[in-house]
Amino acid sequence: MKKPKEITPQKIWNEYLEGEDYHSQIKLHETVKKNEEFYEGEQWNGVNAPDLEKPVINIFKRAVTYLGSQIISDDVGISLEPFCESEEASGVCKILSEQIGRIVEITKAKTKNREIIKDAAVTGDGALYAWFDPEKGESGELELETIDNEKVIFRNPFEHDVQRQKSIIIVKRMMLDDAKELAAANGVPEDEIKLIMPDDRADYSGERKDIGKSLVTVLLRFWKEDGTVWFSESTQDVFIRKPVKTGAKLYHLAWMPWEKRRDSYHGSAVMTPYIQNQIYVNKMWALAMVYSSKMAWPQRFYDATKIRGNLSNKVGQAVGVAGDPKSAVWFDSPAGNMSAQVLELVDRTIRYTRESLGVTDAALGDIRPENTSAIIAAAEQSAAPLIFQKLGNHQLWEDLVHIFLDIIREMYGLREIYTEVVLPDGSRTRQKKDFDFSALDYDAFDIKVNIGSATYWSQLMQVQTMDAFFKSGIIDDALIYLEHIPEGYVSEKEELIRELREKRAENTAMSTASMEMSMGGNPSTAPTATLPLPLGKGGNFEPMGQLGAKISGI
Repeated sequence: MKKPKEITPQKIWNEYLEGEDYHSQIKLHETVKKNEEFYEGEQWNGVNAPDLEKPVINIFKRAVTYLGSQIISDDVGISLEPFCESEEASGVCKILSEQIGRIVEITKAKTKNREIIKDAAVTGDGALYAWFDPEKGESGELELETIDNEKVIFRNPFEHDVQRQKSIIIVKRMMLDDAKELAAANGVPEDEIKLIMPDDRADYSGERKDIGKSLVTVLLRFWKEDGTVWFSESTQDVFIRKPVKTGAKLYHLAWMPWEKRRDSYHGSAVMTPYIQNQIYVNKMWALAMVYSSKMAWPQRFYDATKIRGNLSNKVGQAVGVAGDPKSAVWFDSPAGNMSAQVLELVDRTIRYTRESLGVTDAALGDIRPENTSAIIAAAEQSAAPLIFQKLGNHQLWEDLVHIFLDIIREMYGLREIYTEVVLPDGSRTRQKKDFDFSALDYDAFDIKVNIGSATYWSQLMQVQTMDAFFKSGIIDDALIYLEHIPEGYVSEKEELIRELREKRAENTAMSTASMEMSMGGNPSTAPTATLPLPLGKGGNFEPMGQLGAKISGI
């Protein structure tokens, strides 16, 4: 076995500094901080203008929300199938598909997916990191968390592919006490724990300098040797966790840039090119507010040679004048109107910026619905430019599923699962059994992962679908229909199902007796049959007493 390459905390720290130097060259921290502030509406930070009103006309909040909603407007469907069809491979894919669905649910992967889409639009990249927590549940479970793009360092910053990286560092900022506690739990000697010291890395977005002084940078480094992933955790001078061989074949990081940039693993944020447009809109609106507040009332001019003392505007106070008080003493000059071109230019800047972002008035619903077809067509056309981001998100999901499979193969071992079993009478049921995931040879099965758009499940959609099946005759059995209706839509549903089953049993018994009579009373030659409830034309119920009245009210 090949020895792992010698690695020290200092070498990892130097690798981290090289990555931070690259981030400084592309102004990543500065861009992320500014974009986050502008998205949240904190658009006047750093401006020293105490006498100026600071209005915010936030173009980005609604635009980014719209762009993200278009990407996740459809649910994500996941399907596993073998390249080479066989009964064994298909059975394995079915078991793995169920496990993947369970993992997606317990890790809230779809919720986290929405978070990273917003992150990608605002900061340029979205990242999900998967890991196995052996202390969760009875046998351990997967965990999934979002990672800021500032805190991910690729060894080769010019390579987009995560799995082709020589090493990857995930930067964690931990409280000093937590870092020392983690080191002690991993058996680090006390003299080395004392070397763990806080460091000031306040250039990360959202980190204040006063808090940053009590945090320590912990570097979670992954690298591959002989096709197997290793990892370690370290500070600048100390290993918190020494190098460990995981047995995994893949880096457990899924990466999605909003828009790829040439020769950089960091993508371009949708907001960045239009920050100056937002600043211009805010400035012009602020100046317009100053003008309106200072020039809203007419300017008063008076003859100083005729007014004794200072002119006052107190109600009812007499004003002394020199000479005839009937002669003109003062007059009020109306203020000049602000040019209408100012607000027109602001309005055009907002409109053109939104259109450049791919957000039109039709997409936002800010037009009069005079022509429904035209509105729908305009909305669909506005969503078309997001196809690259949507496909990029599908690729992230495919990478994530492969990561889940990698963790399942390595960490799951022998587990209880539920599988569908066909009973002798042809009915299906789910039974519990033990399954050894470590015995699976994934490479031999050559599994293909399919990702595509799906429909979000809803109870109303389930009811509508069942109604359509029943009316069209696809389902002609009332019992099947009721069993698939969600709870709460039919009053006394369980009683109806019980009565339908009793009625079916009566029909079966009557049919069997009739056939026995027709066959000469020989039960061995009489076939048995299970008849559905009688239906009228078009698959409609024919009301039958109390039961018919209940069903007709569905």
